[in-house]
Amino acid sequence: MIVTAFSAEIKRRKAMTCVRCQHQTCKRFGYFGKRRVQRWRCNSCRGTFCEPAPKIGTHYTAPDTAAKVLTLMLEGMSVRAISRVTGLHKNTILSLLETAGANCHRLWDRHMRGLRTQFVQADEIWTFCGCHERRLKPGAPAEWGDQYVWFALDSVTKMVLSYHIGRREGAGAQAFIKDLSERVDGRFQLTTDGLRWYVPAVDEHLGGNCDYSQLIKLYSSHDITGPEWYGAASRVTGTIPRIHNGRPDPRYISTSHIERSNLTLRMQLRRFTRLTNAHSRKLENLQHAVTLYMAWYNFCRVHATLRVTPAMEAGLTDHVWMIAELLGAN
Repeated sequence: MIVTAFSAEIKRRKAMTCVRCQHQTCKRFGYFGKRRVQRWRCNSCRGTFCEPAPKIGTHYTAPDTAAKVLTLMLEGMSVRAISRVTGLHKNTILSLLETAGANCHRLWDRHMRGLRTQFVQADEIWTFCGCHERRLKPGAPAEWGDQYVWFALDSVTKMVLSYHIGRREGAGAQAFIKDLSERVDGRFQLTTDGLRWYVPAVDEHLGGNCDYSQLIKLYSSHDITGPEWYGAASRVTGTIPRIHNGRPDPRYISTSHIERSNLTLRMQLRRFTRLTNAHSRKLENLQHAVTLYMAWYNFCRVHATLRVTPAMEAGLTDHVWMIAELLGAN
């Protein structure tokens, strides 16, 4: 009985096929490399080879390790902190971020089209690349200084509909609203803050397909003096709705949901946390990180209010995605 069971176990094993002569007369022939990869040797042609391992693009990092790296990044850890925890070099982590960002960009363009929505809120969130705008020196790279993430949120499904990374200027508003108009079908109600560049952008790219209003916030200056003034925030004392296009419903003229989403972004991505040295040094890495976050937020993160992901609430998918699915997107 022991011999029979042992023989059956041998038969159930997957036979290795030689990559050179295609024979299945192969035996284990030691290990190689730091990862202790199994080497095989063919008894027919005497060639040695290893079993093909799953790869993420051109990376040799194990998929489970890569998923762990991106999960830590999306939970608020900096690149160097992830390097200390996982033992991976920071350049490897940034390379994984680049690959994941490119995959998520393709996923975004494939899935985030033809969207139907009713109430949309838009806002922009500040960050910087390299250094603050006021500290720029002559000869600094053109991408350094203040950068803004413009993005639009569906108030019902809490799904991010569109985003754009750039300066807080007219060209940035035009690019952002143009992208939003290409992703959303049908008429909807849009609410933004009082930034003046939104008005011509909405008129040009959305026109009569949008009930557009701005919510003007009134602030009171703080009366703190001395060293305690640093970081003291002004308080909102009131709001003034200003209607520009169509007939927006006054009950839904609000930016509360998008403002709360700003907090989520700052908490989940370390490079957006204020008063740290974990800011972006390259605009390209900032773009990859934001693209990864937006895809993860829509498809992977379960919203506490909805109890499903925003993409599930919007009907784009029927399950909670894993990080590995974002890595395998094409």
